Amino acid sequence: MGPAAAKTSGGGEPFLPSGKAGAAPPTVIRNGNMELRNVDGSAAERKLPLHEDVMQLARLGEIGPIQKLFQEGRYDAKYKDEESITPLHWAAINNHYALCKYLIEAGADVNAKGGESVATPAMWAAQRCHLYVVHLLLEMGADPLLTDGQGYNILHLATFDGNVFLLLILLHQSIPVDGPDPSGHTGLMWAAYKGYPACVDLFLEWGASVNGADENGFTALHWALVKGNAACIQKLIAYGSDRFVETNDGKSPAIVAQEMNSKGAYHRALKELGFNTDGTVKPLPLPYTSFIKARPFLNRFFFLLPFILLFIAFSLLSRLPIFVAVPITIFLTYSLQWAAQQVLLWAPIDMQHLHKTPYLAGVFAATLFWVGVRWLTTILMSTLYSHPILNLLFAVCYGLCAYFYTISMIEDPGYIPKLGSRTQQKAVVHELLSLWKFDDQNFCVSCMVRRPLRSKHCRRCTRCVAKHDHHCPWIHNCVGANNIRHFVMYVIALEFGMLFFFAVVTYYIQDLEAPADSHCNVLSEDICKYVLRDPLTIVVALWTCLQLVWVTILLTVQLVQISRALTTYESMRGHTLQSTQAAAAITSALTAGSTSMDGAQLDNAGMGPGPATSGGHHQRAKKEGCFAQWKKLLGLDTFVATVTGGYEGGSRSRRRGNPFSRGPITNCKDFWCDPAPLFRRRENGAAMLEGEIVNYTRMYETPPRMKLRRPREDGHGGMYHNVGDEEPV
Repeated sequence: MGPAAAKTSGGGEPFLPSGKAGAAPPTVIRNGNMELRNVDGSAAERKLPLHEDVMQLARLGEIGPIQKLFQEGRYDAKYKDEESITPLHWAAINNHYALCKYLIEAGADVNAKGGESVATPAMWAAQRCHLYVVHLLLEMGADPLLTDGQGYNILHLATFDGNVFLLLILLHQSIPVDGPDPSGHTGLMWAAYKGYPACVDLFLEWGASVNGADENGFTALHWALVKGNAACIQKLIAYGSDRFVETNDGKSPAIVAQEMNSKGAYHRALKELGFNTDGTVKPLPLPYTSFIKARPFLNRFFFLLPFILLFIAFSLLSRLPIFVAVPITIFLTYSLQWAAQQVLLWAPIDMQHLHKTPYLAGVFAATLFWVGVRWLTTILMSTLYSHPILNLLFAVCYGLCAYFYTISMIEDPGYIPKLGSRTQQKAVVHELLSLWKFDDQNFCVSCMVRRPLRSKHCRRCTRCVAKHDHHCPWIHNCVGANNIRHFVMYVIALEFGMLFFFAVVTYYIQDLEAPADSHCNVLSEDICKYVLRDPLTIVVALWTCLQLVWVTILLTVQLVQISRALTTYESMRGHTLQSTQAAAAITSALTAGSTSMDGAQLDNAGMGPGPATSGGHHQRAKKEGCFAQWKKLLGLDTFVATVTGGYEGGSRSRRRGNPFSRGPITNCKDFWCDPAPLFRRRENGAAMLEGEIVNYTRMYETPPRMKLRRPREDGHGGMYHNVGDEEPV
């Protein structure tokens, strides 16, 4: 990409410290980076006293003194200075919501253009991402289709800062999503160049043309390669961006990537999406195997693969000497896993790692299957008459474990229902704006739904889940309001079932005759004479006992959290829904015009900035080591956080911040005495809270106390209390 192409391509500087908007065309410097020229926007020196200067008062949001000036006839709401700037401009860019409303009601021209950029008050506010002021101005008649002096409309200006929530407000104003600026750049191109993947995704979901070109023939993919944001590049290619289209100068995306030093990100995106580095489709290694790209095949394959792996491992470990069996088993197991990982190279992008497939769920299912087969075909026949009660208890636990495991895996965990149309989405957006709650804690841009309390968007399931606990790889599903009790019952049945199995195996081995030759290569003779009685059963039992580690940890965590009325997500993130958080969000919106950034970053769990800002500087997630990954899979990190968070000295303050806790006894009663059926489908999101049925898919406000705490001083009964302000019993 040469300087000639960049010379005519548009750019934008969202705002200036003085409040004057301005924009300048981007230029390409020698190292291949894009930068915007600075615009001098120093304000005129103030010559009047503050109480007589309507512009300074508008900057400060002083409604009273402005009203006095209007009443005295010194100014009116339509006043303009020498640059055609009005008081409404300064009120809008400084996020003075009440003053903006007063000025418009006093007769201010909501579409007046002023300043060096010749922009409207709504444009000024959009450049500072003042959501509520922009919405107010649009509701009061601001024209979203107007352009500033350089030809940018409000959608272009909002894209420069990448606030997804502001873009969503504007897109609901029927602004053409592919509306070009004077150089032919659309909002999608600007979002791709700026490196805002969430904005790119929003534009694409809204129907933006992925292959539209500007006046120089640059598509959104070309502009994404200029900045080199891997997520933007990947999204554009996944949506069908042309990988071979050339600009007016004959430059393909590959050439632009070479010139802009973004070849590495481009090649990674191509590889992950099943293309060669030259953009051609990567051929499958064998003929007639295109079905391996199909998601149903991959799900079945990786769920059933552990059945074969465990059979091979059990057979080798029980038939060969241990010093031969262990290395051969490890080699064969990892070889099969490596081969399976190669299959994933052609899988959909969200399934290109083993932990994103049902593989771990298959590990447990295979363990359950082979334990059941061994018990039914061998152990039961030998211990039925000698230990009937123990076998009965194991059979009951085994059946309950299999049932609750299956239900936990296939049941809807409590997905928040999606809205049926954009009209409904617009109504929800307007409702949240009216409540001052249009932010990442109350609205999910991915699902386009209002987020109830305790819900979370799961990146694996790509849905918002009510009362989200965690995404469990062992069931390949989220644990939420609908299946949390089934999940806990599954873990309890699994814990006791393994204990009963180990006990019945012990009696079974003791009743067998010792082999004539009890010599082992590694083990002592005393241990060897028991192991050689039935090596396969011993191996299966030892493998089962290993599962007790993570199962016991998981069960402990779940029981502690039930007593505290916390989910795993809340316990790990300290996300206890304190009332001060909501107050802080409103204060931030009123004073700074910004939404909460911490919540989005929290939800993404370290995967980069949240949707409110869409990025800035995109950073790849730090790759975790093997120990860190297994620590998460086994639940060790959750266990430590739960124990320290539940019993350290600061636990009283943590409980005070949890509005859903009613004390350990009531919390446990709510969970275990829930009238919803265990063996039939329950109402989506329904649960108990202090003995009353609530629905977490529709709970948007912190629930009040269901019971009266103490009598009023006048003796006329009790009164309700805000649960965020008092300590649970």
